[in-house]
Amino acid sequence: MMFIRAQTQWNVSMSGYTGLRYDVLLFSGGLFDLYCVEDRRGMLEGLQIMESTVLTALAKRDAPNG
Repeated sequence: MMFIRAQTQWNVSMSGYTGLRYDVLLFSGGLFDLYCVEDRRGMLEGLQIMESTVLTALAKRDAPNG
């Protein structure tokens, strides 16, 4: 559910998506605080796995022969 909540929080460069904006998740008053995440480390690790999967899929899609 947290990945869906963070869906608008991607860093983007001229070459495309580069990863999630962790400050929006972790800083005081961020999504982890807003939704009272107790296992912040576990949540972040899960999000990083999903983030990596999305970035890999986007890279394959955008490859010249994708």
